[in-house]
Amino acid sequence: MAEITNPKHDHGHEHDPHHAAVSHERRDVNVFQITAFGIGLLIGCIVVVFAMWAMFDFLAHREDKKNPALPPTMVRTQQQPPEPRLEVAPKIELKNLVESEELILGSYGLIDPAKGIARIPIDQAIDIVAAKGLPSRPSQAGAENQGFRMIPLDSNGGRTFEKISQ
Repeated sequence: MAEITNPKHDHGHEHDPHHAAVSHERRDVNVFQITAFGIGLLIGCIVVVFAMWAMFDFLAHREDKKNPALPPTMVRTQQQPPEPRLEVAPKIELKNLVESEELILGSYGLIDPAKGIARIPIDQAIDIVAAKGLPSRPSQAGAENQGFRMIPLDSNGGRTFEKISQ
């Protein structure tokens, strides 16, 4: 039970008489009882888990006895689904694809020996294109007007010539 206390304030005055019955509990929490409850709760949970495991094991064995296994001739073999199939190991397959592409892009090779078409590493090809530029063939668009083409003008609806770069 809580004891009634009536200490004085720092100024020497007593508490207000209306709150004389207000106090706090003097005894501590019983640690032994709380610990015993926690251990009991843990043991109870473990017992319930093992009881559920035993019950499911019992029920599974009972069902196996009621439903005998199928003979080997009736067991379906797992068949592959029709194409296209999902990848079995996508990360490994992607890694192998990247490695094979890197091997092709980074090495020399003969593509068509009959036509004399060969492959060079991509870095070297980029350097060559940057130095020389891309090959181009002349445009036939302005051949009849000495390299000029006719374009309509919006301002007067007439036509004018524009130089085509080749």
